[in-house]
Amino acid sequence: MIRLSAPTAGRRPIDPRRVLPLLALMLAVPATVQAQASLIPAEQALAGRISVERLRTDLYYLASDELAGRATPSPGLEAAAEYIAAAFREAGLEPAVDGSYFQEAQLKMITVERRGRIARRLVPPESSPETEGAIVTLRNVVGVLPGSDPVLRDEYVMVCAHYDHIGIRSGAYPDSICNGADDNASGSVTVMELARALASGPDRPRRSVLFVTWFGEEVGLLGSQWYAGHPVVPLEKTVAVVNLEMTGRTDGDGGDQTNRVSFTGFDFSDLPAIFVPIGQAMGIEVFKHERNSDRYFFASDNIALARTGVVAHTISGLFEYPDYHQPGDHADKIDYQDMARTARLLAVGLQRLADQEPVPRWDASKEQVAEFVAAWQRLHGLINP
Repeated sequence: MIRLSAPTAGRRPIDPRRVLPLLALMLAVPATVQAQASLIPAEQALAGRISVERLRTDLYYLASDELAGRATPSPGLEAAAEYIAAAFREAGLEPAVDGSYFQEAQLKMITVERRGRIARRLVPPESSPETEGAIVTLRNVVGVLPGSDPVLRDEYVMVCAHYDHIGIRSGAYPDSICNGADDNASGSVTVMELARALASGPDRPRRSVLFVTWFGEEVGLLGSQWYAGHPVVPLEKTVAVVNLEMTGRTDGDGGDQTNRVSFTGFDFSDLPAIFVPIGQAMGIEVFKHERNSDRYFFASDNIALARTGVVAHTISGLFEYPDYHQPGDHADKIDYQDMARTARLLAVGLQRLADQEPVPRWDASKEQVAEFVAAWQRLHGLINP
């Protein structure tokens, strides 16, 4: 049973007329699952707009030595942000942040000692006002595709991925640049290609779609946490988040993973189940990884949004693979055909998320998601903060 807190002094009483309909919706799992296991012609056309060659071209640039591993902060990271923003602009997305594609964050670079070694760390300036450090400006890249429905366009589906990696590793063999082709240039270029595909068709999604690439995931989920505290669109109007991680390689998790993808926290909400019949229609297995699905839910950028109450998951082709965080994670090891198939699955799934009336809900019967259910209630005014 979900208990609603009683009104206290200084707090506005909760109107039961608002509580009961919203509570019924929240508990209606799996209301959003559609049994449509075939694609309609418009969805087939949407999937057909995904280009293998564009994915390859974009990824070879983001994972090139020129960008030196896209560390946070670094000139390579800034070059990547400019490249992604240009792709959003060319795709026809609108800038989402006061006429800009960049959401800026000011963080302080401080020096800390860890296990006897000196390391640098980025923190919000107000969290350590007594500590000296340079202020660094970092950027999430954000574009929006406005929805076509006059009512639903004020709601948002977010698709996102982090575009940073870990930079240069001193003394690594055979080179020192950790290019991060799969982690996570693959997710970033897939977001770019999804923007092109969804924005270029005749049937624009009913809800608006927000496309985001995050800075600083590798140093503490900084970009997504910054967004969660400074949202570009209202969190209570954000109906679903699909975060992309490592969607390009198939040589990991103990064997060939071609035509297989997994969501983290697979049964924490009914969002992943929306993609299952689409995968069946495309010959892609959308499954729960028994060992990694739940534990990796807390290890990527989706968790920052989930803790605000928004239904947010990460989809991955792999959880573990050779060259993870090593210089060998190169662009020539990506399976571009498989990555394109995953992008087609995502394109159709995002279109359905943006078009259908019921929206994803956390499964309130699961103990693991109690904090997200409570956050969802607070976000929608069901319980007082």
